[in-house]
Amino acid sequence: MRIIIVMILLSVLLFACSQKQVQDNLPQIQQNATAAQPVAVNETPAAAPAKIACTSDSDCGVPRAENAYCFQDNPVGDLYEPKCENPGTAKARCKEIHKSGSIAQCGDTTFCQKGACVSYANCNDTDGGMNFTVKGKVLTNDLRVYEDYCKDDQTLMEYYCSTDERAFSEKETCKCSAGACEEEAATNQK
Repeated sequence: MRIIIVMILLSVLLFACSQKQVQDNLPQIQQNATAAQPVAVNETPAAAPAKIACTSDSDCGVPRAENAYCFQDNPVGDLYEPKCENPGTAKARCKEIHKSGSIAQCGDTTFCQKGACVSYANCNDTDGGMNFTVKGKVLTNDLRVYEDYCKDDQTLMEYYCSTDERAFSEKETCKCSAGACEEEAATNQK
């Protein structure tokens, strides 16, 4: 039992000494703690270089038209054009420029259909061209159908496709019946 009492006394004495030593050195410990540099526990790695959003307008998409219709053979409506601001820099960004009014000018080989310029391509003539003795139909890209017909018993209206694939008509004087000239009466066969 004496041993237990001695051990307890020694423990109390050691504890009291260590407490005294901490109290005596407390101002020095606090000063060192204030002067020490903070240690980051979860440092974030350096940021990756910024991704460049665009280097040209084409990186931002394609122009699009809305509410388009045909007026005086040209499309009008709302046009949204993609634009790259500050191309090739970290501040690059895409935006749309909105324009209202005329959105295109149809040329000689196009026509306006449903608010867009459409090529005259794909003009088809069922009778093979200017064939006055065969009734034919001309079918165009704009879904129109032009059928050869007799304007009267002496005049044929012959439809054909031109070399630039547009539908044209020509009057032919002949004995006309059922949308074609009778063979012996055709004078201007081409």
